[in-house]
Amino acid sequence: MTDSVMEGSAGVASKRRVLLTLAALASLEVLIALVNLTPLIDRYAVGRVLDVNQEGTAVVWLSSLLLLGIAASAALAAVICSVRGDRVRWLVIAGFFGLLSLDETASLHELAGELAGRVLEVDWLPSLYTWVIVVAPVAAVIAIWMARWMWGQLGPRSASSRMAVGAVALWLLVPILEAADPSLGGARALVVAEESLEAAGEILMLGAIALHLVARGLSIGTSADVA
Repeated sequence: MTDSVMEGSAGVASKRRVLLTLAALASLEVLIALVNLTPLIDRYAVGRVLDVNQEGTAVVWLSSLLLLGIAASAALAAVICSVRGDRVRWLVIAGFFGLLSLDETASLHELAGELAGRVLEVDWLPSLYTWVIVVAPVAAVIAIWMARWMWGQLGPRSASSRMAVGAVALWLLVPILEAADPSLGGARALVVAEESLEAAGEILMLGAIALHLVARGLSIGTSADVA
């Protein structure tokens, strides 16, 4: 088998592994959402592990790991990038998602909202949700910049670029739903929708960068699979 054929086979196998991983993650997130919409979530043991409206659950740690995976993938993209300016941008993206991973477990955005709530008085928004008007606009600017740059970097109209832009679009909806949450009394369906949008965005962004790495020649898995 020639090197070019082996590389082509490795690329196809790597892409298949990425897609299968994304499908498995998506299935897991769908299962979590369904459990949260059934009476099962009211059971103590189930709620302590899978309740999307609690801190310190397995769902939170899963989200943190996905964000950390995105950060690591972006860092790897920086390593294999030959253009200095693009390398710096990849590192900025890696740092951004690394911070988001920390925020997921430490709730830094809610802390920032609480601190801002001591200064700002917003009648329709409890202090716990003040991050929507303090942190969300800054994060939105970064996300939109990232989406615009990745659209070109990952290949305009490619699956990767569409996944990246789709991820950012989903994330931009989250603060809107969060802002509506207090007036709707914290409806569980709304909370599940918020968390599902976040999770879908994480899976799409992870897939976007992973497919970009595969397109750049990174082989995911052992070479024995394509021998």
